[in-house]
Amino acid sequence: MSETIKVGVAGLIHGHVWGLINAWKNVDGAVLTAVADTTPLLEKAKPDFQRSYTDWKEMLDKEELDALVVTSDNVESAEIAVQALGKGIPCLVEKAMAANAADADRMLAAQKASGKLLMINWPIALGAPLWSLKSAVDAGQIGKAFHMKFRIGHGGPKEIGCDEYFVGWLYDEKRNGGGAIADFGCYGAAVALWVLGMPESVYCVRGNYTKDYDVCDDHAMIVLKYPKADAVLEGTWATNAFEQGGNPVVFGSEGTLSVEGNALAFYKSGQQRAELEVAPLPLTNPAQYFMDCLRNGKQPGGILNPTLAANACRILDAAIKSSASGKAEKP
Repeated sequence: MSETIKVGVAGLIHGHVWGLINAWKNVDGAVLTAVADTTPLLEKAKPDFQRSYTDWKEMLDKEELDALVVTSDNVESAEIAVQALGKGIPCLVEKAMAANAADADRMLAAQKASGKLLMINWPIALGAPLWSLKSAVDAGQIGKAFHMKFRIGHGGPKEIGCDEYFVGWLYDEKRNGGGAIADFGCYGAAVALWVLGMPESVYCVRGNYTKDYDVCDDHAMIVLKYPKADAVLEGTWATNAFEQGGNPVVFGSEGTLSVEGNALAFYKSGQQRAELEVAPLPLTNPAQYFMDCLRNGKQPGGILNPTLAANACRILDAAIKSSASGKAEKP
């Protein structure tokens, strides 16, 4: 592989794109070569790139890219990734992979056919306490894990100041895959999969509880059932302040693990709270992580893995189905 990696960006309407562009600026050998978008956001991005396009298909046809950052809405991002992988271009797709499991499976099929790297980025994916939590669970630190809780969200995209282009598709159930359930439920689904595996059934309630404008849901609660465990996941656009406490928390037969900021706390009956060692991660920049996988032929680990992210889409499909049926559904 060449010392220089030519990087393209397809789509600027996913608000996380600006952090990823900055991440790539800190990767030795990476050249921000081309960017494509149909909105006025293109003017903001142009200074960082050698060339710009108003059509991502034209960019893929004209540019010889070594890597593509995919940051459009959840429907278009899946199509971009499928076509880019078909052209042999490795892809870093911003969460949540796709709006549904069918599109996620198309992406997996394209990745398998091409043999090229596909990584799904999550802002929480390279947090050291999360990896240490997973290691501690696997090592039996708390005995048999039987319950996990995970809650994530904010007061709403519009309320926290997301730009109109990001808000425009987040509030579109088809382009997003849901409302808060798609935006934030995906995190919990991915982490639960990583820690506990695929559940046998999914139950969900969701609704628009606080907004005076149209949105399919601003709060969702998802319950995952395992043969001898469960998980409660919450995704919200309705919360202005969070209660204090760990997140995520995993309860086991011999103790409890709690991610508390940058610490991993261990609780056991009759003992004082203890902090377990949080092993630093060798890479915390998602662009550098992607580059490391690309250069060394490695598959992304943890929730960055596309197969895990596709299974998270399956959980959300079942959750949305459950919210309509009122029954538990199989993922």
